[in-house]
Amino acid sequence: MKQIDAAEADSLILEFDPFESDFGMPGDMVFSNKMVVARKPGPCAHCGLEIVKGERVRSQSSKFDGELMSHRWCALCCGAMVLSFRESDEEDEVDPWEAYELRSGLAKKQTEASNAG
Repeated sequence: MKQIDAAEADSLILEFDPFESDFGMPGDMVFSNKMVVARKPGPCAHCGLEIVKGERVRSQSSKFDGELMSHRWCALCCGAMVLSFRESDEEDEVDPWEAYELRSGLAKKQTEASNAG
């Protein structure tokens, strides 16, 4: 993948649809979708790991299934979103979404692994 600058990366992150293939309802809409600096800690909507104050994250406010929702994605999940746009050739067997999907529920997986060990 070619080198991209921060503005182009932000554009790709915001273009990425984290809810692709989820079934929605008429009236679903996104009110706000932007890159921000986290003002407080909290979990990432995708991996569940802690977002730290000062981290650059994606923030989205929307209405899905009739409910107002707020989601934030950590910098590492945002990086995986950018990777989903990489061009693959016929020999490349890597799913463009793989990096993002591997991060799904990472905090829960880490907790389960530590409890099992």
